Amino acid sequence: MKKNIFIVATILCALSIYTTTNAQSYKNGLGLRFGGLTSGLTLKHFTNQTTALEGIVSLGRQSVIVTGLYEKHAPLGGAGSAKIFYGFGGHLGFFQDGGRYYYNDSRIYTSSTVVGIDGILGLDFKLNKAPINISMDIKPFVDFFGGNYFYMDGGLSLRYTF
Repeated sequence: MKKNIFIVATILCALSIYTTTNAQSYKNGLGLRFGGLTSGLTLKHFTNQTTALEGIVSLGRQSVIVTGLYEKHAPLGGAGSAKIFYGFGGHLGFFQDGGRYYYNDSRIYTSSTVVGIDGILGLDFKLNKAPINISMDIKPFVDFFGGNYFYMDGGLSLRYTF
């Protein structure tokens, strides 16, 4: 499945580089992020030509993770609206155990909260004459809960721009 997502992402990015010559940029984008651990709803807002704020709400099986990122964007030489971006931020996650523990024949649900820091590095494309943005990224993050746990996540985001 991940291999198929990578192949589709590569094809979409190649097509978007080809079609983005003289494309217009965008101010806001709302859509979906397809990734490993942090898949969900994504909202990106540009505060100026080179700086953006991105929020990601990831819904998993009995979990919710809210991520906030500060990103710097720079044009990718000669590729129209293609931009490389990097940034940092943090996340707050809420998890509930699936009720694996029993007490007096009743399920006991345990819950936990995690806090962590995130980084991001990726490519961002705005399609020419279409209100669509495509981005691919690598998003490493560290959870601080019962120790430090490092994760590497990648994703493909598709957004409607306005």
